[in-house]
Amino acid sequence: MIVGESGSGKSSLLRAIAGLWYCGSGRIVRPRPEDILFLPQQPYMILGTLRSQLLYPNRDLKIADADLQRLLESVNLPDLVKRFGGLDAEKDWGKVLSIGEQQRLAFARVLLMRPRYAMLDEATSALDATNEESLYRQVAATQTTLVSVSHHSALLNHHKQVLELCGDGAWQLHPAEGYSFNR
Repeated sequence: MIVGESGSGKSSLLRAIAGLWYCGSGRIVRPRPEDILFLPQQPYMILGTLRSQLLYPNRDLKIADADLQRLLESVNLPDLVKRFGGLDAEKDWGKVLSIGEQQRLAFARVLLMRPRYAMLDEATSALDATNEESLYRQVAATQTTLVSVSHHSALLNHHKQVLELCGDGAWQLHPAEGYSFNR
């Protein structure tokens, strides 16, 4: 888990690790791009069908409709298919879904793709504690390693270490167990 004051570089570091930013100096050794799925605070919603939203970035996958419906149910979006007229309904998903629904849909992508690493930049900021815990618990049950930027102390339970960015390039590494945000 990556923590620190606003402006300390948490999101910048996560984007650099995920291979989304290439500015600055230094060396980052990271897994192959196909092993990482990045979830920002404002999820990326592509133009297209609900099915393509779920399958992004691998839209050519063939997944049974019933499996996609179960996936939506697992992220607490059980009525999405019915509400919008099916998996092949085309909408401007960034406008018709709330930010919380978008964040849950993005977690459905993680659960479907099972990347080696999920880079989560405040990816549950619009969710209540129950939904947040459920999503983290489900991803933690897979082989996906979570790397999160968050200010929610409840998420410490899903991480082994805390990287605290102190500002001006200084940092400290702590065990997650027993870590307090009020240092």
